[in-house]
Amino acid sequence: MKLNHLLLLIIISLFFSTNLLANETEFMFLSGTGSDNTVDWEFYCTGGRNSGYWTTIPVPSCWEQQGFGTYNYGHNKNPADEAGKYSYRFSIPARWAEKHIDIVFEGSMTDTEVKINGQLAGPVHQGALYRFS
Repeated sequence: MKLNHLLLLIIISLFFSTNLLANETEFMFLSGTGSDNTVDWEFYCTGGRNSGYWTTIPVPSCWEQQGFGTYNYGHNKNPADEAGKYSYRFSIPARWAEKHIDIVFEGSMTDTEVKINGQLAGPVHQGALYRFS
């Protein structure tokens, strides 16, 4: 009798562990994972140094420290009136076709507008360096 209970417990455990694995969250990093692991994105800066043309920039990074825009930290008397535009082409795995997909940002210094295939993906994020999707 104890063997039957043990066998039943094992079968139930396998069933639940299989279901949990089937619903596991998958990740795809569009940017790098840190300063020593970056991904080049297309980048356009609207003003300041190296502005007015599309080029590439490592992501994640700070565009002012990469030689773009107006480096103005600690001198906020005349804040720069410039914007950075980022573009990155990617494809999702076919197995994600019927899944809910979130694009998550771990931090963006200022207002962030996200478009996918030219369509606004949500409201413009206003805020500082905190996670949003």
